[in-house]
Amino acid sequence: MCMVAGTLEACDDSNTGTCAYMSPERFDPERWGGENADGFAGDVWSVGVVVLECLVGHFPLIGPGQKPDWATLMCAICFGEKLEMPEKASPEFQSFVRRCIEKDWRKRGTVDELLSHPFVNRSYCSTTVGLVDYALHG
Repeated sequence: MCMVAGTLEACDDSNTGTCAYMSPERFDPERWGGENADGFAGDVWSVGVVVLECLVGHFPLIGPGQKPDWATLMCAICFGEKLEMPEKASPEFQSFVRRCIEKDWRKRGTVDELLSHPFVNRSYCSTTVGLVDYALHG
């Protein structure tokens, strides 16, 4: 994620990590306006993919058995349809993930918005919210 030396500087020029969790604006900057993207927007996308993956138990952007090569991932991330949310997921979960995996980074949820999202702020999550807030804001 984009925390550098204890600061909250956005890593606009960083492509660290696996391409499976890259946001559309990182994969295809021309189409998705990535040259102007907020550095944290890509991190928000990645969080949404990971959270959804935790619920469904497999990488959610491609079908089971599909090889996660560069071309397959780029097609799924940049051009794929909006993901169907699992029926078993709560409305709060679905809303949170949808805000994270919005293809257009300008419409995607921000870190501050998502930290105050009902999915994160349920009473049983207060310790986790405190830890996440501390990690992001010190």
